Amino acid sequence: MALSVLIHGQQNSLPVLEDAGFTKVNAGVNNTVGVNTPLGVLGGTVAAYKADYTVGAADATSNIAGLFLNNAAGAAFENSPAVASGKVTVLKGNASVEVDVYGDDVTGLSVGDDLYSDAAGFLTGVDGGGAIIAVVTKVPSVSSPTLGLDMRI
Repeated sequence: MALSVLIHGQQNSLPVLEDAGFTKVNAGVNNTVGVNTPLGVLGGTVAAYKADYTVGAADATSNIAGLFLNNAAGAAFENSPAVASGKVTVLKGNASVEVDVYGDDVTGLSVGDDLYSDAAGFLTGVDGGGAIIAVVTKVPSVSSPTLGLDMRI
């Protein structure tokens, strides 16, 4: 799972990742994550403040911190600095990015539509009562399945 940064915003690696951020189940949540997707928060999913400078996966109405820049935990052979430090980088500000993990409903979106967090922390076009996270700049297609967005957090 990946987040490609086109124009950088602010990168914050000071908050500690909550314990549940390392064990969050992603496989089967939607069509952009497969059965071999690692546990834990994924790069490109929505981060939320939990308590005392702790971050974790967002839901539809969370206090949004930004987007996770990297996966919290990968395969055993991968370098996983979050596992060693307990911290994970959160991207915020007016960054322009492309993500390959998002909610199932983004195929009906158009450039300029607002993006929010769904209940599992994936980007969605459905307003669940939370803050606007970003604006769509590129709609996923079969030939280019990434979702482009300009962040607003």
